[in-house]
Amino acid sequence: MYSFMSAVYKDEISIGQIEEFIKEDNVTRLKDTFALLPKEKTGPLLNCINELAATWKKRCRENGPERESLELRKEFAYLFLTPKGVYPYESVYRGKKNLLMDKPWEEVRNFYRRIGLEKGKNELHPEDHAAVELGLMAGLAFLSGRELPGTGSEEISEDELSFALQVQRDFLKKHLLQWVPRLCDDIGGKARHPFYRSVAMLAGLFLQADSEMLEPLCVENEKTF
Repeated sequence: MYSFMSAVYKDEISIGQIEEFIKEDNVTRLKDTFALLPKEKTGPLLNCINELAATWKKRCRENGPERESLELRKEFAYLFLTPKGVYPYESVYRGKKNLLMDKPWEEVRNFYRRIGLEKGKNELHPEDHAAVELGLMAGLAFLSGRELPGTGSEEISEDELSFALQVQRDFLKKHLLQWVPRLCDDIGGKARHPFYRSVAMLAGLFLQADSEMLEPLCVENEKTF
């Protein structure tokens, strides 16, 4: 979920990325994860995924994948590269002057540094861009799934697991949940293509749900980052 959402905000999404996300075995894994949530949370999330998949398949049948790919590129440009769209930066949503690289950007950058991370040299977006923040969560979620990147088998220690879970919980509370739901509402109001409306709704619901799933996992050995 986090990898897909990060990709949506990072650049023009490809047909392959969408098809990978909505394929049956991936959706089944998501449904298994959502089963950990209360039923009132599970329903809306599953409805969003089902609607996204159904609408995408329908439009591809009617218009063809190439036409839909072009429409998505145009929509990305409209939403994220024109004044009529949105500005997916935490500073714009939480800063007093609503400008890029305001105090919230400094806070995000300091958060990264406290946990020993820095933005990669090849990353064009600033640290408080939605794609970068969601990408951080994707990496931490993968790590707390008890697999180290590149190995696929080696388990992390209990301390490392606790660290990864608590960082996710704190970053959600202090940053993502403080502004991304409003970004999603803005995208939902401005998007012309149903794909972006569905993804925005899904992201808003998922962030809150993930926060609720993380909370009971961070009771022991609690530490604030």
